[in-house]
Amino acid sequence: MKVILVKDVPQLGEEGDVVDVAPGYARNYLFPKGFAVEDNTFNRNRMQAQRKKIELKKVKKREDAKKLAEELSALSVNIPAAVAKNDRLFGAIHEADIAKALEDLGYKIEKRNILLDEPIKNVGVYKVPVKIYEDIKAELKVWVVKE
Repeated sequence: MKVILVKDVPQLGEEGDVVDVAPGYARNYLFPKGFAVEDNTFNRNRMQAQRKKIELKKVKKREDAKKLAEELSALSVNIPAAVAKNDRLFGAIHEADIAKALEDLGYKIEKRNILLDEPIKNVGVYKVPVKIYEDIKAELKVWVVKE
């Protein structure tokens, strides 16, 4: 079933996109939540009239994402952790820990956008990629230090 998104839906598309979804997903989730409308002539013409506004929003989001990526790349985050004698952590540092440290500094980044290959288990400096928007990523410097 083809639908037109009226709001951004993670992992599906952005406002104004025409996407093909399962009928049950559209009927039970997208339509009741107001995320999408059915792809028909009336709705297509209505979205075409709003296309300019949507494009301006996308440009603004991209500019904001680039600015945030530059800020995060210049940022250095310290995360204190309990450490054994051999500089190995008791436990590990996960995406949620990094997201919490960023939130303490005033940046609201969802943990799913922090792209750790595996949890951090040793003291040291790590470069952690953070997905900001579409293909825009930042490389955050994370210092794991002794408590």
